[in-house]
Amino acid sequence: MTLMNFKALGGATMALALSITTAIAGDYPERTVEIIHQYGPGGGTDRFIRAIGEPMQEATGQSVVPISIKGGGGVPAYVSFLQRPANGYTLVSLSPDDVINHALGRIDLSSVYPLVRIQYDQGMLLTSKDSPLKSLDDILAAAKENPGGLKVGVTGSAGFDDALVGQFNAEAGIELETVPFGAAEMVSNTLGGHIDLMYEEYGPTRGLIESGDLVPLVLFSDERLPELPEVPTAKENGYDVTLGRWRGFGIRPDTDPAIIAKLIELFQAAYEDPGYKEVETQSALQYRSEFLGPDEFKTFMDSETEAFSKIMKDLGY
Repeated sequence: MTLMNFKALGGATMALALSITTAIAGDYPERTVEIIHQYGPGGGTDRFIRAIGEPMQEATGQSVVPISIKGGGGVPAYVSFLQRPANGYTLVSLSPDDVINHALGRIDLSSVYPLVRIQYDQGMLLTSKDSPLKSLDDILAAAKENPGGLKVGVTGSAGFDDALVGQFNAEAGIELETVPFGAAEMVSNTLGGHIDLMYEEYGPTRGLIESGDLVPLVLFSDERLPELPEVPTAKENGYDVTLGRWRGFGIRPDTDPAIIAKLIELFQAAYEDPGYKEVETQSALQYRSEFLGPDEFKTFMDSETEAFSKIMKDLGY
């Protein structure tokens, strides 16, 4: 066979392979896509997956469902994801908790391809309507009078919520003690007065804020939320704590590139869908959220790794 014929055959083979790959991606997805996450049902991440999955289901005719694998600081969820086939039908939810686990050596994020980041939230400290704490000043005064006496409910242990409260402690020179819960248990314990405060985002707490059962006292963001104009930010009071919980998705790096490209296309269309935008607005997510593709998401995650590595080291982890 001449070199020219060999090259021609090689080109034809590559073209055939590309056409087959494109056809596979064109049929994708042909069944339910599962997204593994480490949080309980009803929390912010679970709600997010369901919300972004609705326009994707409308576009493809296939469901996108959250799979909750709780416990173990998020490690079992990540391990379960790695054990699934690299066929595009299992994704993993990515958040600051995964970056923290990577920084602490619990997982290796080089085993995941950062697909898209969709949300970037802002959280706050809230208390029960019956609490004697009525303002940020009340929190600071009580914490300084009795270091460690105020209990703050957080989701998970040694994760994002812990890191944020720890950073606030360092900035304000106080000692709030975190108590880990599942999302539902955290709310019930706060409402029942068993803990003094809880950390959560606006979306999951909106109904209880509007009913008056939960009262937000301080927001961790650069600016106040228009939905909560009376709630001050920590930053405006001199405490530079603006970290937020972001949410995105990862996939196995050895997944078919055409399927990866199709998923990015589907997620971007879902992000721009009017139905999802309404959900975003209801949860006050439109102020910091921005769609990031793989390259931008990877750069963002690298910066988050650097930031959280320092924070966790400062906290003694």
